[in-house]
Amino acid sequence: MTDTEFRDPGEVPALDWLDKTLIDIDATYQRGLDEHRVQKIIDWFAWDSFGAIVVAPAANGRYHAIDGQHRLEAAKRHPQVTVVPAVIITVNGTAAEAETFVNVNGARKNVSALEMYWAELAAGDPEAVRVKQVAERAGVKLLRYPGSNAKYSPGETVAIAAVRGLIDRHGAMRAREVLQTLVAARVAPITAMQIKAAETIVFDPEFADQVEPDAMADALRANAHMFDAEASAFAATHRLAKVKAYASVWFKKCRKKRKAAPEWRNDVTT
Repeated sequence: MTDTEFRDPGEVPALDWLDKTLIDIDATYQRGLDEHRVQKIIDWFAWDSFGAIVVAPAANGRYHAIDGQHRLEAAKRHPQVTVVPAVIITVNGTAAEAETFVNVNGARKNVSALEMYWAELAAGDPEAVRVKQVAERAGVKLLRYPGSNAKYSPGETVAIAAVRGLIDRHGAMRAREVLQTLVAARVAPITAMQIKAAETIVFDPEFADQVEPDAMADALRANAHMFDAEASAFAATHRLAKVKAYASVWFKKCRKKRKAAPEWRNDVTT
């Protein structure tokens, strides 16, 4: 049995609360601020989810923020916040700070929209609950993880962001109608592309009110395996966005509504 070799973790950092006005951002290696992200942190500012900022000592008793610049900026703008929790590491100079920045962010796994949704649902977030209710009423099963070996059953989806966007844009009732069409098509899984294309056919003035939901479901059920390739070719030929191309290909394969007879014909007597 051999001993496992571990990398020397280096000097233990100090943990402290620092005056927020003493911490700066070095633009040499830091990203630009995302104002929307900063404002979201301000709107939901809470110490239990703030976390510690990673900083390095700079000149004249000041510090450079290596990780957590958006949280730092939110703290600086919040009138009730004067100090922030910090992990103070011992690196010297811009190059060393930039290397730490790369190490911290390169090893980080961002939370996916799918993972975030299930966390929000567990927390009782009203919007997440609404998505679940609309999906269930439409017969859609929201999956916690992508299907094993790409195996799905009809009506299952991991495209939760697309479902949420559909509800946000058109409301729960109309969103449910679109989702029910996809459930009726028995595609496995329901993809974000299919959700957005169905939305386009139902709501875009170019297609709206020309096909029945049953016709949409029949066309997709019979042709789903070839739509993606056809849409890619159509998009390239006509210089369209892939979603619009997918909707166009799908629309062409649908049975169209019969046009009503002109009013003058209804007045004709025999």
